[in-house]
Amino acid sequence: MKIDDIDFVHCKLIAQMHEESFAESWTEKAFADLIGLPATFGFVAISAHESEPLGFVLCQGDRVEAEIITIATRPQVRRGGVAHHLLDGVCACTRRVFLEVARDNPVAISFYEKYGFNQIGLRKNYYKRTGTASVDALVYEFTVCADVLE
Repeated sequence: MKIDDIDFVHCKLIAQMHEESFAESWTEKAFADLIGLPATFGFVAISAHESEPLGFVLCQGDRVEAEIITIATRPQVRRGGVAHHLLDGVCACTRRVFLEVARDNPVAISFYEKYGFNQIGLRKNYYKRTGTASVDALVYEFTVCADVLE
């Protein structure tokens, strides 16, 4: 698997992957608008042998700290290490990483905690669900060892 920097050429592709992963997905234009912001960076994971897109991560921040805005992997490759490689890419760029995850997403929560993220906060009723009650967001932080970036 190879990890490429995210760019405008990936907008349609990542919008499709986002739609595969979330009930309320973002449009190609929404991704283009985010990628166009100065502090936005991210990565796309591509299979080495088939050149097939496997997942992506989009962040905002700098070398000191960044927030993961969204991360997704194709359903057929979940639990295959793609998200771990994407997080490795993010952690190679910044010292502290933050993210929010819905309280009703135990698979993602388990993944982030196994990676080393620690819960540092709670945002009540953060995620608005269509046709159901709102869901709390758990706020997580991961601190990269200082010597990793030097």
